Amino acid sequence: MSDENKPSQMLRVPTPLIDAVRELSRLHRQGKTSEVLSGLDDLIFTLDDGSASSQNGVYQTISEICERLDNLESQFSGSSNNNEVSSTKHIYDLEQKIDSINNRLTQFAEAIMQLQSNVNNQPRRSKSYYGNSYNQGQSVKFQPITEESLASRLGVTPESLRKERESQPAPLFFAWSKRKDTSGIGWEFNHKTNLYHPIT
Repeated sequence: MSDENKPSQMLRVPTPLIDAVRELSRLHRQGKTSEVLSGLDDLIFTLDDGSASSQNGVYQTISEICERLDNLESQFSGSSNNNEVSSTKHIYDLEQKIDSINNRLTQFAEAIMQLQSNVNNQPRRSKSYYGNSYNQGQSVKFQPITEESLASRLGVTPESLRKERESQPAPLFFAWSKRKDTSGIGWEFNHKTNLYHPIT
């Protein structure tokens, strides 16, 4: 006689488990006895072994979390130091580039002044007008002027003029004033006279 055909045994069941035993009995009558027994074996094993394994699992989880935190902390402190060194190096490189650009601008302005001087020193050509020639070599001679007069001439305020003069090298100021001057004359500040002298 197989186990499934044996008559049922009467067992005392704790009151809280009565509903569960009835459900198991129902599943048994539907022919799912092997699945029920397998599931019960797994559940009983888990419950018997659960207390120790859960404690070990919690301890292992806490250990892993602590280890990860230590790794993160060491990585953060290392990257922080690297960032400070990298930032300092970038600032130094930037300062070097700015100095190099300023030097090139000064050389460029000096080259412009030299070209302008060469152009101005070339002999003037005479032009004919209806068959009559006249000499353009005679030009109006400009005198040194004050800051207010030059500012008015260039169409700026005295404060703007002073700011431009003090914030850049003399060759760059000369080029700037020449662009602003309606007659295309460049100006240079003389510290002895405190006046602006024209350079043609």
